[in-house]
Amino acid sequence: MRKLLISLIIITSISCVKESRIEIPYAGDKIVVNSLIQPDSLIYIRVTSSKQVTEYQFDPLDSATVVLTEDGITLPTPTYTLINGLGYYVSHAVAKIGSHYSIHVENDGLTSVSAGDSTPTSPLISDGYAQRTFNRVRFTLKENGATSDYYRLRIFNADSVDGKWVIDNSDTLHFRLDPALNNDLPDIITNDYNSEYIITDANFNGKTIQFVLQTQKEVSSTHMIIEVSALTPAAWQYLQSTSSQRLSDSQNISLDPENVYSNVENGYGIVAGINAARLLFTVE
Repeated sequence: MRKLLISLIIITSISCVKESRIEIPYAGDKIVVNSLIQPDSLIYIRVTSSKQVTEYQFDPLDSATVVLTEDGITLPTPTYTLINGLGYYVSHAVAKIGSHYSIHVENDGLTSVSAGDSTPTSPLISDGYAQRTFNRVRFTLKENGATSDYYRLRIFNADSVDGKWVIDNSDTLHFRLDPALNNDLPDIITNDYNSEYIITDANFNGKTIQFVLQTQKEVSSTHMIIEVSALTPAAWQYLQSTSSQRLSDSQNISLDPENVYSNVENGYGIVAGINAARLLFTVE
């Protein structure tokens, strides 16, 4: 059986992009669209083509026709822009909370594709706390209870740049939910330390709950950032289905391609809403 290599792009921020390469049965050249849409941010759309190849090379479609709509209204045509060596179609205005965005892409010789999703509201997080030389970080999340919600948890050291505190990407923090202090979350406690946790609110819907995270290394920074991202069901399914590949340092990863979630009609990739709330606090 012929195989297809496609590029699945996880956008955590425009400065941090990881391309995952997997083999799946080849059904002909298709358009690949990737965009995680964050409210109050421009919309970055990565468009490439799938193809049968023997090397990890993916062709950007820099002359595609990209139509972006917001709540059914067509927005100005996104501008093709090179960012950190990769091409993106970039919106002219920032995304809004609670709006539905659709992306339609056409390119000569390929079947047109479409995908869309809405943007979720921001999580309510507070009371960040940690002590240097210890390995516990805690914060409070307030749930609204009106819907089933999905989240991604991450923590970072913070660094001061031009008078502003930003994420320090020089040292990835791995953590787990403290098994002794998260009794309300038995279904998501593991022994593994990871750089992120993707969870649902099944055990705490509508509650205000304190998370206690156990870091793999002792806390040594003066400031930290807790990031809790609200995910739409599409974003949650996609991040769940690619978790083992994204969190691995190896490119030789076994992943069942049939389990990689995509909502792109007639193509590959993901278009989904995400809303990251970040809490900066001083380490005691």
